[in-house]
Amino acid sequence: MIMRSQSGVPGGAGVPGGQIGMVQLARALTRLDMDVELFVGGPRMGYLSGLEGVTTTYFEWPAWLDGLIKASPAPVRILGQNLRRRRWLDAATSLPGLALADVIHIQGLEDAESLLMRLSGPLVVTHWGRVGRWLPRGLSPDDDQSLLHRIQRIRENVKLIAIGEAQGEVLAAAGMPPAEVIPPGIDLHHFKPGDRAEARRHVELPADSSIVLFVGRLAADKNVETLLRAFARLPPRSRRTRLLIIGDGPLRTQLQRLSGELGIDASTTFLPFVPHRNLPWYYRASDIAVVPSNYLETFCMVALEAIACGCPLIVTDQVPEILRRFPTVPSVAPYEVEALRDMLDAALEDHVQPADATQMADYDWSGVARRYADLYRTALRHAA
Repeated sequence: MIMRSQSGVPGGAGVPGGQIGMVQLARALTRLDMDVELFVGGPRMGYLSGLEGVTTTYFEWPAWLDGLIKASPAPVRILGQNLRRRRWLDAATSLPGLALADVIHIQGLEDAESLLMRLSGPLVVTHWGRVGRWLPRGLSPDDDQSLLHRIQRIRENVKLIAIGEAQGEVLAAAGMPPAEVIPPGIDLHHFKPGDRAEARRHVELPADSSIVLFVGRLAADKNVETLLRAFARLPPRSRRTRLLIIGDGPLRTQLQRLSGELGIDASTTFLPFVPHRNLPWYYRASDIAVVPSNYLETFCMVALEAIACGCPLIVTDQVPEILRRFPTVPSVAPYEVEALRDMLDAALEDHVQPADATQMADYDWSGVARRYADLYRTALRHAA
């Protein structure tokens, strides 16, 4: 069995949740005695540690070149993006085991569509991202007709997996009803509650401060600016509170500048990159984790990880899957600085409790992997 993880979009914003999810699935499948080959790329490869039993091929694309492409004029940018995609496609289709693979599993519809230029289905595709680009815009009949042809090809060659019910509904509305809705998994042996004092000693955080935690890409859709503004408005008695921001992204410098303008730079710490295996220590060390997203999250692994570690959590209403499955998690609307400030203040007074984690067993990677194994039997590329 060969698994392909999305590799055409390295970026400079850390490790996307979908990448982590596919890597963790590869690890879980090997525990079911499946032979897995993983094809993965990106500038942050530290999260690949511990992949014993998984043959891994790495697609290299330098982050500096990706940055240069993004900064180029539109025609050059399009050429660069096409070159990156073509290089990824050449690397993927030249893998020695591709022709013998019983199942090919891709992350993302865009990569699946590219791969179908070189080989036929069936493919298994887990779509971790949003669906907007697959919806007709009504601006050009020719463009909409072309999109319909692309969607038809996907339907004929792909076993499509949605990671959440809301995403599945949107995929169905786009003409691509998923074969299954399988949520992301989590390593519950690793992401689990622990002693806060021990965690703070481990990651060298002060024992006598309250910690507000953000984990994620520093990009516009994560809405970290609202979190900074809400944190800056906490009452004076909260001055011993610290804001810990873990992640990289295009807005990092801008957000650091804003923390200075708001007068909270002395109590705000930016950590550029923390390997995924080390994140549980930070969840356990924190008094509250915040997901301030202003754009729909298809699932939100950060929220799931925080709940698994027993860390109280605040989200916005752009995290519907978490709110549907964990209704005790408090939420606010994006950009509502005062509402988020009040919720943070309540959390720091211990009025926000950890979410009920009894459902977490549903997200254990062993069970999620078995669901994928059952689906794989419907997408075999060779007769048994």
